[in-house]
Amino acid sequence: MKKAWILTLIFALACAGLNAQAALEEKLEQAGLVDVETLAAPLFFDIRYATTNNFTKKKIYDSPRCYLHKDAAEALLKAVELASQEKEPFTFCLWDCYRPLSAQKKLWQAVPNASYVAPPAKGSRHNRGMAVDLTPCDFDGNPLPMPTEFDNFTKRAHMDFYNLPKDILTRRETLKKIMTRAGFTYTRTEWWHFDKTGWQNNHPVLDIDLPR
Repeated sequence: MKKAWILTLIFALACAGLNAQAALEEKLEQAGLVDVETLAAPLFFDIRYATTNNFTKKKIYDSPRCYLHKDAAEALLKAVELASQEKEPFTFCLWDCYRPLSAQKKLWQAVPNASYVAPPAKGSRHNRGMAVDLTPCDFDGNPLPMPTEFDNFTKRAHMDFYNLPKDILTRRETLKKIMTRAGFTYTRTEWWHFDKTGWQNNHPVLDIDLPR
């Protein structure tokens, strides 16, 4: 009898957990966000804030899921198409996508510098699902050489830093060209960060947790 009760309790807890995750997914969908991994595109994912491999050395997210607002997701697909048409075609590895406001607060606590982290009171484009951090990679998911690693807070990561090898400068300019043509704008201090144009139009800051 006791064993049956324990099994019933475990089953009930599992169902509750599944229901909670389904509720989160529904909230994200209602906010206009889509799961990028479900898109038919050769993309790779290395969501750094779901690991300790980031500048805080702590896990900021409980889940490595990548969501974007549908407008940004459609533009990303356009960027993938443009990258595939280059003389040396490539795709992208995504480092960060939609970011809940609660996670933004943790990043701000680590680096309270508006040049690199948006103040939570203002909100980030990431909090709206309208920004993506990415790097070019080959079709096996291997990142191609770029000026710096992710979240490098030095001038070397700036778009207007030119003391770099010619091939890296060319790749950075190609990335900027493709993302701009696809409908994004770039950030001067972070070569990997791109905002979807129109992010300020009816795209509120969100604080919906990422489903597991």
